[in-house]
Amino acid sequence: MKIRERFYWVHCRDDVEDWCRKCTSCAAIKGPQTRSRGALKLYNVGAAWERIAIDVAGPFPESESGNKYFMVVMDYFTKWPEVFAIPNQEASTVADKLVHEIFCRFGVPLEIHSDQGRNFESQIFQETCRVMGTHKTRTTSYHPQSDGMVERFNQTLERYLAKVVEKRQQDWDRHIQPFLLSYRSAVHESTLVTPAYANFVRELRLPADLITGIPPDAPRSITDYVNDLRNKMNDIYEHVRQTGQQTSEKMKTRYDRKMNNKVFDESSLVWLHNPVRSKGKSPKLQAKWDGPYRIVTRINDVTYRIQKGARGTPKIVHVDRLALYYGANNARDEHVLGGGSVARHY
Repeated sequence: MKIRERFYWVHCRDDVEDWCRKCTSCAAIKGPQTRSRGALKLYNVGAAWERIAIDVAGPFPESESGNKYFMVVMDYFTKWPEVFAIPNQEASTVADKLVHEIFCRFGVPLEIHSDQGRNFESQIFQETCRVMGTHKTRTTSYHPQSDGMVERFNQTLERYLAKVVEKRQQDWDRHIQPFLLSYRSAVHESTLVTPAYANFVRELRLPADLITGIPPDAPRSITDYVNDLRNKMNDIYEHVRQTGQQTSEKMKTRYDRKMNNKVFDESSLVWLHNPVRSKGKSPKLQAKWDGPYRIVTRINDVTYRIQKGARGTPKIVHVDRLALYYGANNARDEHVLGGGSVARHY
């Protein structure tokens, strides 16, 4: 250490380390040495179309049909996906598709989960949910783990489309439905049955089945068929519940191994990880952390409401994006306790 070669005082090393730790410019660029990682929260459901997820992906090249986005709706219990190519992601477009293509076909869910997109947070969408009696929940910003099911599905669909589209990429929306047939008839890793069987208590008839043939069922009356279907549905629902619970617990065990269970007290100061980059500037030269923010409320084990300055807009964020703020080094930064910003943006 160069300082020890020239100077000495009691607790010299501790003072220097404390000074370096409080350097706001360094912390904003490099980030804290230790980051928070909260436990994985599980939300198990017990019936089909009880809780659904919704998301919009894009923009993609405008298709021949005028579509630029696709909207995904997925059932948490059966893993049955619905995908609709849409020309825009306006709230009115999304709400219209949701009502006419989901609610009118599968019934109204008890709960619908989305990210914090403006279309899902709009008054139109919120009012649609209120009128239908559906409880609306949302993920925390910049934390895709909060809605991992639909995010993984989007990645799978996008990888498929990248393999089959033409060079001009204007036919991508024509390949969505064939993909859905394959996905719905494949065994899902979390339920160990196909989404089709979990949803309809029967498998989908595929083109190959028309060639090889399927053994016909023995003739039955309508009453016998309904009773048999009811028994099968009870069995498959119980199977999906148990398998889903076991899969979720295994995933939580793996995820929580890296948990440090950091708890922030109310009124404490924290850094906020901010992945957004300013256009026209090098991402490598921009600060990755912003702050300080003050903890306003601890909502639950992994979610906090924070505020930057006395007049800042409160934000609800996941604990994974927070790190303890150690303070300022100089007089220029001492105003942070009153709500100013100290993070330098390059």
